Amino acid sequence: MTFTEEFAQALRNQRVLMKHRPDRLRFRVLIYLTWTLGFGSFFAVFAGIQGRHLGTFRWWTESLPVNMVVSLCVTLCFFFGYRGFELLAPQRWLDAIMGWRDWRTGVFYSTFSICMALLGVIGGMFVIDFIWGINRPLQKILGSIGFWREFFIISGLITIGLTLRYRARWKQEQLQARVTEAQLKLLQGQIEPHFLFNTLANVQSLIDFDPERAKVMLERFTDYLRASLGQLRGDTTTLAQEFAMLEAYLALMQLRMGERLRVTLALPPELRDVELPPLLAQPLVENAIHHGLEPKIEGGHVLVSARQLDGQLVIEVADDGQGLDGPRRRGGNGVALDNIRARLTARYGTSARLELRPRDGGGTLALIQFPLSTTTP
Repeated sequence: MTFTEEFAQALRNQRVLMKHRPDRLRFRVLIYLTWTLGFGSFFAVFAGIQGRHLGTFRWWTESLPVNMVVSLCVTLCFFFGYRGFELLAPQRWLDAIMGWRDWRTGVFYSTFSICMALLGVIGGMFVIDFIWGINRPLQKILGSIGFWREFFIISGLITIGLTLRYRARWKQEQLQARVTEAQLKLLQGQIEPHFLFNTLANVQSLIDFDPERAKVMLERFTDYLRASLGQLRGDTTTLAQEFAMLEAYLALMQLRMGERLRVTLALPPELRDVELPPLLAQPLVENAIHHGLEPKIEGGHVLVSARQLDGQLVIEVADDGQGLDGPRRRGGNGVALDNIRARLTARYGTSARLELRPRDGGGTLALIQFPLSTTTP
């Protein structure tokens, strides 16, 4: 990425609570430096206008540096306050807060920000007294009605700004979610006929010389249609339904590949009713077979499992095929994988991820992870 793109991404990441920050240190420092200079300059100009000494020697030697020091202290309080909360709070708390789409978001961020700002202002006063020797007894300032009036006016403006910002963000996310779901329907409408026609062609070719096997394939195909068509009509499904569809699909693939394909499905009973967007795992299973196992003469094993980890649902598709470094076959599911990532981002934000990596012992491991505590729309 270019400098501008990386800086913009770092700014977007500031909106998200996360334990492990992906941004480089230089960009985080630049963001906080920008905040310090921006807020310090704003309040220095405001103080100069209010005291009618803007641009004078006194303003340059007192008001400007004093407000910069206070702004720096406030910025440091924001950094250590939010970063400390991210590191000390359980992951499920962060996931729950990022999943809020109502008044709770405004209350949390406004309250936290006001507290950090107040601590920063108090700390800045101590620093000012120490450096400049300005006689500003803290007790006198905190007892001043004017101080609290200005502080709460500014805090109110911050609260309104945060509320409008998050409201606009929620609307944008909702719009993106609708667009993504529409793209999914279009993509699925393109994929399903191709799969259906191929399966029916296989059944037709078997009728003449292996009618029993053709009959079994047709039965498995019916099971797959029964399991999958219901999911295509809805926005959510359950893990039990998702695994039932995968079982029917893999049964079809076993008929085609025979003993070359070995399958294991592992779904804990306590996770059967967990809701999730439909058709998340099937493209990963298709990739595992199409790119990993079919090219190998001896075939291989595909394992699909689900588990709970720190308040998140983890779905894994593992195979012992030729791996990510093996030659790619034509007709892959690259578009489908991008679509999965977009759907996860639209529904769960940065709390969800799709990752493909080499599997220990050879092959590929595909992993989907998203919060259990977040309800899908």
